[in-house]
Amino acid sequence: MKLTDLPFQPMPPQPAFEKEELERFVSAPRIAMLSYTKRDGGPSQAPIWYRYEDGRFLMMTARNADKARALAREGRACLAIQDEMPPYRAVIIDGTVTLEDAPVEGGLNSWLAMHYLGKVGGREFEKMTVEENHKRGLVQITLEPTRVRGFDNHRIVGAGLRAYMRLRENLPLPRSWF
Repeated sequence: MKLTDLPFQPMPPQPAFEKEELERFVSAPRIAMLSYTKRDGGPSQAPIWYRYEDGRFLMMTARNADKARALAREGRACLAIQDEMPPYRAVIIDGTVTLEDAPVEGGLNSWLAMHYLGKVGGREFEKMTVEENHKRGLVQITLEPTRVRGFDNHRIVGAGLRAYMRLRENLPLPRSWF
């Protein structure tokens, strides 16, 4: 099942994603926020790398991490993925989660490092974290989406204005002038 097989709930007054763009958006290397419920019932969240594959979101964490314990206990989570550049887009995915032991070297962990940091940066990241990962162990988090909502403001802003909005962030003038 693909993410686009679920009904998409727009967040009015902003427009919904088109199906093809939604798949491209979640496949890009973006940092997501994983939200879950702590033991005391309070909310918590953590930034996380992910891989979107076959309609599921795959993530990694240390076996003894707070989020791993909370997700194992609760069995559900929310993943928010956003574009931090104007005119802004975001997808919020609720779903059920499963955890399974994962290899410390290679596999998804290596794929994530390369996807987010490139080959050179990914290799360096793995060297930097391999010892700690062997001590703590890793688990793969798999989130199966049950609800999808969000907005895509690219649909209401033309390509020229989008380029200007992104460019103005880098101009050496006060943002308020523009």
